[in-house]
Amino acid sequence: MSLTERKPIQDVSSRLRVLVLDEWLHYPPNSGRSVRTWSLLQRLARRHRVSLLCYGDPEAEASVAARAAGISLHLVRPFPAPRGAGLYGGLFANIFSRYPYSVWKHYSRRYENRLRELLRDNQFDLVHCECTPYARFLGVVERLPKLVMAHNIESQILFRRAQQSRTIVERIFFGLQARRMEAFEREVLRQADWVTLVTELDAEQVRAWGVQRTSLVENGVDVGQFVPADQRCESDEILFLAALDWYPNLDALDYLLKDILPLARQASPSARLRIVGRRPPAGLKERIAHCPGVELVGEVADVRPFLARAAVVVVPLRIGGGSRVKILEALAMGKAVVSTSVGAEGLAVTDGVHLLLADAPSDFAGRTVGLLKSPEERLRLGENGRKLVVERYSWDQMAKALEWAWEELCGAGHACGVEAPSMGKEAQANP
Repeated sequence: MSLTERKPIQDVSSRLRVLVLDEWLHYPPNSGRSVRTWSLLQRLARRHRVSLLCYGDPEAEASVAARAAGISLHLVRPFPAPRGAGLYGGLFANIFSRYPYSVWKHYSRRYENRLRELLRDNQFDLVHCECTPYARFLGVVERLPKLVMAHNIESQILFRRAQQSRTIVERIFFGLQARRMEAFEREVLRQADWVTLVTELDAEQVRAWGVQRTSLVENGVDVGQFVPADQRCESDEILFLAALDWYPNLDALDYLLKDILPLARQASPSARLRIVGRRPPAGLKERIAHCPGVELVGEVADVRPFLARAAVVVVPLRIGGGSRVKILEALAMGKAVVSTSVGAEGLAVTDGVHLLLADAPSDFAGRTVGLLKSPEERLRLGENGRKLVVERYSWDQMAKALEWAWEELCGAGHACGVEAPSMGKEAQANP
């Protein structure tokens, strides 16, 4: 049956009427953020009446997929992405705004007016803001519970980017943006009735800001789709898997190509790096042409074949927040992973048990080469990683955790028999 022929998934036990605010439709799920949002919403739409307000085209493939999953769409005509003079003009104009650029650029009267219309003409039980920058729109929501899904502590990412910046101008700019974002996050998260976080580290941070009601909805993986493959991996193949239109991933790739890979190939000349990810920047292909043993694949419809053939998956992130879906997908397929501390941050993984951690280039290269030369160690780590993911990180478990927060916030949890998620004490609401 084709996508357009599929019927919406409905369940007679649908209970809550939830309005979700987001930027766009996360289909196809080709980045960690998109995988997360799509995986959760399409599961919860089976049990609740989920409506989504975002920018988009009603005839696009993503819209067809969302409606097929039982999600009601309320689409706002998108604006063209700023480029060239328009981008720099926006950055200059933002100097005079109290909002950070990543909040300022998402605001439009068009979106706010559509939200007002929906609230006036429909009955909802809850407004769910799917990313922190869109919490700016919650000021028009009255008399309804408001939940914010904080995928990251956004200010933390900006502070880290300022620290990694190469010029004084960049350090000043991103430092200013980080301070503005922290002020914005403190304000909107304290005003929300509930905040869900991806990691306990993030939860501790927002509680320190005075946010009272929090719970965890961690990142996850489809453990039925991401399974260890029957085919043998290439014993000398390293995989870098990431969305290539996000700066922290590009910084990680630059770190890998410039500082880590030369050391790895010096120790193991047969080592090869394959780069997979959506929207590679124009100059990357030319750069790769001058790097021996490196192949740029770019965007693919299915990452699993590339994970299957890789001996080692590397995550050399230096800038980031939340946690990495790509690590969970690799572990689910029984792959050996080498990551920086930032890359593995927020996941319940142990160095030497589920994956290997390394921050210095020589350590990262050494641990990667060690795994290339040891099938036994790769197998041990892969088995441990798979076991962890199955026990803790399935999307079905995460959907239950979000559903529990919805029900508790609306005062319907006990009446509907929804139990608290069993991921540990950190998943419970804080009084």
